[in-house]
Amino acid sequence: MTTTAHPSATSTESHWWILLLPSLLLSISAALGLSVSAIAFRLEPSSTLSYLPPLVGLVLALAYFTAPAAVAVGIHFDRRYIASVSEWEPRSEYTLLGLAMWFGIGIPLGLLYLYRRHKYVGVP
Repeated sequence: MTTTAHPSATSTESHWWILLLPSLLLSISAALGLSVSAIAFRLEPSSTLSYLPPLVGLVLALAYFTAPAAVAVGIHFDRRYIASVSEWEPRSEYTLLGLAMWFGIGIPLGLLYLYRRHKYVGVP
């Protein structure tokens, strides 16, 4: 007689949701920073980026272009975890949050996802 050990889904926590935070914070800070600098310096929002040092601009560009992939991977695995430990089954469309961050609509959707996650799982 062989017994198979099944790891308990509730014995480990999922930290995949953390991949959502950098993209969310970057989107919020970029929107606020560009708005404030455009108002303060009376510049077009696109021209405010030219005042950044090249290394800072490179880091921001890399974060901007890699964030959607990181968010999609994080949300995918976090959805699987949440569905296994609670009665909420997040929709697969949440994996598109990273792309939505580019257009600004990802900010409220990301906050909504984190709120619902907190409601059903208790973390973040």
